[in-house]
Amino acid sequence: MPFEQRTGAADWSGWSARPDRPDAPTLLLLHGTGGARHSWAPVLAALRPDIRVIAPDLPGHGDTRCTAHSRHGLDDMAEDLLGLLAAQGVGRVDLVAGHSAGAAVAIWLALKAPQALHIRQVLGIAPSLVPPPPLYTLMLGPLLAPLVGSGLSVHAAAGLARSTPMVERLIDSTGSQIAPEQRRTYRELLGDPQRLKGAIDFMTATDLPGLLDRLPGLQTPCHFLVADDDRWIPAPALTRIIERYLPRASVHHCDGGHLTPESRPQAVASLIESLIA
Repeated sequence: MPFEQRTGAADWSGWSARPDRPDAPTLLLLHGTGGARHSWAPVLAALRPDIRVIAPDLPGHGDTRCTAHSRHGLDDMAEDLLGLLAAQGVGRVDLVAGHSAGAAVAIWLALKAPQALHIRQVLGIAPSLVPPPPLYTLMLGPLLAPLVGSGLSVHAAAGLARSTPMVERLIDSTGSQIAPEQRRTYRELLGDPQRLKGAIDFMTATDLPGLLDRLPGLQTPCHFLVADDDRWIPAPALTRIIERYLPRASVHHCDGGHLTPESRPQAVASLIESLIA
C-alpha cells in the first residue's frame, strides 16, 4: 500500500507492506537511476506475502522530494534513508536489495548504518559498480546525448522523452524485455523535467571510486545477481570488481539484461526469499 512520510527536509513516497506477524522479516528495496517504486512492481507480485516490504521512491525520483540537498549523492541518499527507517520504527533490516545504482546506495547505507540499525545482508541486482568511463558511456550516453550534445535544457530533454522514441531506445539498450505498462511509466518519469533532473543529479553525484575504496571495510554480508547479458554493466568487468573488492561475496547469475527486476521478477523474488530464509 502507498505511504507518505516526512523526515527532516525529505517528503517520502513509496509502497510498504506490513504483515500481521510481529517477527516478519524486513526487506528494503532501492530502485536505480531514473526508476521509482514501480520498478519493483513485478518482484512484489512474485514475493510471498509474509515479508515486510519498504519500497520508497528515492529522493529526486518518483514522488519523493528533498530540499536539503540537490545533488543526491550516495551519502545524501543513505542519510535520508536512515531518517526514513527511524521514522518507520525499523531497527533491523533483514535484506537491503538495490538495483543498479540502488545497489551502490544499499552498500553505502550498510557502511553508514549506526549500531541502532542492524542490516543483516545486502543484495546488489545488476549493480552499478563499474566506474566511469564505461558506465557513463554505456548508461548515460543514450539518455544524455540529446541534452549534452545540443545544449538543450532539462525541460527540452524531458520533452524529447515524451515526444520521441528516446526512452524506448534507452530501454531497448539495456537488453531487457519488460512489460508495456513498465515502459509507459518510464516514459512518464523521464518525461517530467523535475524527475529527469533528479535522475541526472543522482548519476552525476554518485562517487563510485569513493565507494570502491570503502568496500574492503564493509562487514555486512553481500550477495550479487549478475545478468550475463547486461548491456549497461558488462558482466566480466563487474565480476572482476566484485572479486577484487568483495571476494567473500556470493555471486549469482541470470539473464534478462540490466532491468532484471522487471524482466526476471520470479528469479529475483526467489533469490530474495532464499536469502531472507
